[in-house]
Amino acid sequence: MSVLLIYGLLAVIPGLLLVLMAVFGADTDVDADVDMDIDADLDVDIDAGDFGGPGLLSLKLILFFLVGFGAGGYLSFYFKWPLHHVVCGLAGGGAAWFLGYNLLKLLYKQQSTSQVRLSSFVGKEGRVVVPIPKDGGTGEIEATNEETGQSTYFNARASDPQKEYKRGEFVKIKSVAGKTAVVE
Repeated sequence: MSVLLIYGLLAVIPGLLLVLMAVFGADTDVDADVDMDIDADLDVDIDAGDFGGPGLLSLKLILFFLVGFGAGGYLSFYFKWPLHHVVCGLAGGGAAWFLGYNLLKLLYKQQSTSQVRLSSFVGKEGRVVVPIPKDGGTGEIEATNEETGQSTYFNARASDPQKEYKRGEFVKIKSVAGKTAVVE
């Protein structure tokens, strides 16, 4: 098997795999979401997507490196460059990896999330959709965060157990614990 054929296959096969992954939407990277609620008037939301981006050794980036390695080695051997073809292959692979990493990083930044940060609703107004009874009973409210345009439903109870709220009344969200809002 000739050196040119090996470098050619190293450039073409991973390139085809990258194209197939792009066309069919194969995502081999691992995504992790972590939500943590601490019920001491403290709400901590950690989303791995906040730190997201391509992994340094993800399958896509390894394929980018192989395409660059094959192309660099092929060109160096074919045109008889003064540098050894392996060195040119490594340089081409590194350049392709760098370009692929930055491209994937840009694509990850363009993604949006539909995750609703429940703590962002504290201090906002909500509308009662299921009446909130006296004596600490729970009802339901719908609240919209005007800054983000996000809307969600909360189980709700009155901060004063002796108050009740009828359907359609507007209340202010005092705190959120889990998926339950304390309103007044």
